[in-house]
Amino acid sequence: MRQIDVFIDTVYQNFDGNKKEIKELKIEMKNHLLEAVHELKLEGKTETDAVRIAIERFGGEKEIRTVIGQLFDVQKRFARWLLYCASFFLVLSLLIFGIIMFIENNNQNERHKINNDISIILSDVNSTISKEKQGKIKSLIQGTDQVSKVEIYNIKNKTDVFNYLDTSKPEFQYERKIWAPKTRFIDLYREGNGDDKWFIFITYRSIDDLAFLSLLGIAFSLPLFLIWGIINAYHRRSVIFKSMKSLLN
Repeated sequence: MRQIDVFIDTVYQNFDGNKKEIKELKIEMKNHLLEAVHELKLEGKTETDAVRIAIERFGGEKEIRTVIGQLFDVQKRFARWLLYCASFFLVLSLLIFGIIMFIENNNQNERHKINNDISIILSDVNSTISKEKQGKIKSLIQGTDQVSKVEIYNIKNKTDVFNYLDTSKPEFQYERKIWAPKTRFIDLYREGNGDDKWFIFITYRSIDDLAFLSLLGIAFSLPLFLIWGIINAYHRRSVIFKSMKSLLN
């Protein structure tokens, strides 16, 4: 029916969007109008009157263009808001994760240097650590804000090293308080390293868990991106179809 085709083309004349999607919307609208015309003809109306009444029930060109325009705008605003939120959480989370990992990498390098420096200090020590060397080790620990404690064990000629470490006192120990709140995400951790004479434990502050916490932001952003994609793919058409159908009923 030419009149219906002209009406539909006029309604969608100035709408921008996916051509395939608009074509599907036009087809769906035409089907609804044809169904309405068919029902009206069954009631005894002529084809001309049935087409006119169906279009009038639809609301006319001006009204339907307003309805479709509002639906398009609402969908676009909501999808844009989802996209902005998802992008914000993703970028923020990646930024925080990157900063934390950068800090932790620097801290790890610093701990390894301290451990190596202590090993060098102990390289010519066979049994007892002199006051002078103890002072040098203390200075190394005081020169950083991330190490809380150092424990040095003499493991020379020890056959069961790990049992010895668990049951014996260190040859030298130095401890100080550093900022390390006891939470799930910032805490003190202990790592060990040694050679055939000395074993060194260093207790340090770590924020590794904060990096994993920041990844929750990424996990939160992914569903938003998914919803945004679904809306772009289906929401516009389904909402408009339902609205058109309600206008005809």
